[in-house]
Amino acid sequence: MRDPSRWRWVLKETDHCNKCGFCLPVCPTYQLTGQEFHSPRGRIAMVEAAVRGELTTSSGLEETLSHCVGCRACERACPSGVHYERILEAGRNLLVEGGSAAFRGSLTARSALYLATRKQTFRGFARWGSLMRRVPLADLITGYAVMLPDSTGRRQSRAPTISSPTGPRVAFFSGCVMDAVFADANLAAQQLLTAAGYRVFRPQSETCCGAIHLHSAEPEEAKRLARANIAAFESEAADWIVNTAGGCGAMLQEYPELLADDAAWRERAKRFSARVRDFSTLLVGEAARSLDYRGDGSRVVLQNSCHLVNVQGVGDHPVRLLRRVTGDTFIPYAEQDLCCGSGGLYNINHRDWARGILDHKMDKVAPLEPTKIIVNNPGCHMQMLWGVERHKAAVRATVEHLATYLWRCHQNALGGEQPPSRLGTELEAERQ
Repeated sequence: MRDPSRWRWVLKETDHCNKCGFCLPVCPTYQLTGQEFHSPRGRIAMVEAAVRGELTTSSGLEETLSHCVGCRACERACPSGVHYERILEAGRNLLVEGGSAAFRGSLTARSALYLATRKQTFRGFARWGSLMRRVPLADLITGYAVMLPDSTGRRQSRAPTISSPTGPRVAFFSGCVMDAVFADANLAAQQLLTAAGYRVFRPQSETCCGAIHLHSAEPEEAKRLARANIAAFESEAADWIVNTAGGCGAMLQEYPELLADDAAWRERAKRFSARVRDFSTLLVGEAARSLDYRGDGSRVVLQNSCHLVNVQGVGDHPVRLLRRVTGDTFIPYAEQDLCCGSGGLYNINHRDWARGILDHKMDKVAPLEPTKIIVNNPGCHMQMLWGVERHKAAVRATVEHLATYLWRCHQNALGGEQPPSRLGTELEAERQ
C-alpha cells in the first residue's frame, strides 16, 4: 500500500502545501467543527504521513477523508496552487486498496450510484419520490422525500435537433439527476440557447458523468463512464458540449486528468473537455444573441455551484445573467459561492454534517428575506429545498434552477407565454 515508487507523485503534490491556513475560512467542515483534523491542510498532512508509512489507517484517516465535502474552495483560496482534489482522491484510493469500506456509503448511496447509470429506472424512481413528498410524514419514512421537488420535470425527448442556418452547434449533456429529477431545467436551458441563436441537439448514448463514482472511491467505474461519454459526443460536429449542472460540468472538464494514464483515451479526453461549457457561459458569450429578461418583483438570491466557481472558474456568469433581469431584485451576499453541504452523496452519507453546513447557510440567507433561491446544480437544488423546509418560518422562498427562472423571465419580457419553439414542439409531441 505504501510502495514509495508508486505513491511518490502524491508527496510531490503535498510538498506544495506550506500550511499557511488560507484554506481554513472557506472549508465547510473546518467551519463546522473548528478542528484542524477536518481542515484541508490537516487532511493533506495526514495523507502525506500515511504515504510515508508514519500513520496507520486506524489513526483517523478514514474519518477525516470521508467527511470532506469535496467543494474544492480550498483550491481556489490556496496561494500555492495545491491540487487538493488529487491528494484527497489518492488518500481515498490508498485506503480502499488497504481494505477500507469507508467510502462505499449507505444503502441509499449505493442505490444512487446504481440509478445514475440507468436513466429510465432513475426517472421512474424520481417520479415515485416526488409523489412521496406529498404524503404526510413521508420524510420520516424515507428520510429524503423533502429534498425532491413537488413534481419532477417533464421527460425530454432523446435527441431533438434544431434546424438553424446560422449559429454554433451545441451538443447538450443532460446528465443523470438533471435528466431524472430536473428535466424542466434542461428543457428551459435548451430553449434559452435556441432563442440565443445556438443550434441545439442531444446525443442519444450519453450516460452519467461519473463524478459521484469517483468521489465514492470507484475510479475505474468513473473512467468507464468517461470513455462512454467521450465516444458518444466525439462523433458529433458540435462547437460546444453544454450542461446545466456545475458539478457535472467540472467532471466533464477534468476527464483529461482522470484518463491521463490511458494512452488510448488521453488525447480524445482533451478534445472532448475543451468543448465543455456551462449553459450560462454560452448565454453571456459573444456568440449569443442578447436576450431580455423581466421578473415579477421577486427578491432573488443565488446559491452558486461550488464546482462552477472553484473548478470551472465561471461563477460570475450566473451573476451576470441575474443582474440582467429587470423587475426583480438580485441580492448578492458574501457566502453565495460557499458550499451548502450537498457534496454529491455527502448529504446521504453524512446527513448530520450536511445539515449543520446547511443550517449555517440558511442563517445567512434568512435576513435577506428572499422570495426565490436560484441554484445551478441538482445537488444544491435538493439541499436548498431541504433548507427551506427546515427553516420555513424564517425563509419563505421557492427554490428554482437558473435555467427555468431565466426562461420564464424571457417569456415575460416578450409579453407573456410564447408559442413553443420547434424544440418545445418536439418534446411535447413525444410526451403525448
